Amino acid sequence: MVLLAWVLTASAYADRIDDLAEKHLKRNNAPGLSLAVLKEGAVIKAKGYGVANLELKVPATAETVYQLASVTKQFTATGVMLLVEEGKVRLTDPIGKHVKGLPDAWSNITVRHLLSMTSGLKDYLSIVPPKRGREDFTYEQIVDLIRDEPVNFAPGERYQYSNSNYILLAMLIRSITGKPYDGFLAEKVWGPLGMRATQRDNPSDVIPNRAGLYEWQSNKFENVRFLSPTLWNNGDGGLISTVLDLGKWDAALYGDRILSRATLEQMWSPQKLNNGEHSDYGFGWESGTIRGHHMIGHGGGRPGTATQITRFVDDRLTVIVLMNGGGNPQRLAIQVAGHYIPGVTIDSMAPQRDPNPELTRRLKDCFRELADKKDSPLLTEEFRKSFGNSRRRFAALQEDTREMKGFTFVRSEEPNAPQRLGVPIARVCYYKIDVAEEPRFLKSI
Repeated sequence: MVLLAWVLTASAYADRIDDLAEKHLKRNNAPGLSLAVLKEGAVIKAKGYGVANLELKVPATAETVYQLASVTKQFTATGVMLLVEEGKVRLTDPIGKHVKGLPDAWSNITVRHLLSMTSGLKDYLSIVPPKRGREDFTYEQIVDLIRDEPVNFAPGERYQYSNSNYILLAMLIRSITGKPYDGFLAEKVWGPLGMRATQRDNPSDVIPNRAGLYEWQSNKFENVRFLSPTLWNNGDGGLISTVLDLGKWDAALYGDRILSRATLEQMWSPQKLNNGEHSDYGFGWESGTIRGHHMIGHGGGRPGTATQITRFVDDRLTVIVLMNGGGNPQRLAIQVAGHYIPGVTIDSMAPQRDPNPELTRRLKDCFRELADKKDSPLLTEEFRKSFGNSRRRFAALQEDTREMKGFTFVRSEEPNAPQRLGVPIARVCYYKIDVAEEPRFLKSI
């Protein structure tokens, strides 16, 4: 058994959502966030925490407007599927049928491959030089960045996340409708749903309640450096919205007001690869389970933005988190969900009998020694690198050790994945660390 990570989890008493949000800001040195919790599409909590604009000292609220980053992709995918339902596009169509001037090497890449991130196209953001981040790009110029790059694999062979896929899908929408993807979505989705705060971001527009974008650098907040709105902003990212607007979107997903139920189910389903296996990515949505609870969602991130929408499908609960700085909104969304859904988070589950007290003792000693910079054979190389490269995480670990009043086994369970870094995993074990502020949980395999 080897030590992998220490896990921050949810409440030790009653309603801790406000505490969770505020502590998430503190731990991640982020200025502000807004979150919404919905049950069957109805808002049961919507609130802002921290600051939306540091220079003007404007607090974050449920109406604060944030960059969505890659949460944009589910809307682009929705636009494409509207065209599929109208019979204007087929999932099996080669993208070259609708977007002209593409390389011959892409002739076997279909609309389905793009939606499901199985095209093999390189991510243009990994190729564009940082010094060109201030330049303006057309769609065609973005395509030119990867035109001569070899594909990473044959279409359908495997899943690999690439923003280039959704650039081409936005081009498809423009080609068929004669409108930019956001104009089409405003007409077909946001307008009918009353999502008045949702639009494509444009730095020159005056947008009420728009959050500033910040990064934590050298122990202080800095404004995010200017990035051209023609990058990050073309179907793969770039929309702005509020948690309340996204709540309207969530409510619509329980019916067929925008897309049919069959189409939505297809978008949320893992896609079959050439070898018959399935990926965990649908069309603009990721699919997975946590302790037996099925969830679909998507996250987003760019300098000054971290976002997440997670829908616990069978529990009919949705958590939306939007931030104007760095953080882990998916973790926060799961922690918040644990308040409403017993069994989602470790601390909401009944403890088990410790099957190996001697191992628990060794891990407790290892945890203390780690804060004194002592090595242990229980540590993986991944764990060493992770903590060695993060002063903030190591400082938090040392603080936990000084305050630790107890270290106990909680439970073990089957892993979500059968192996990690090529090493088979038989069980995942969790340990509770009692500290003054709140309990922390340590995960090992």
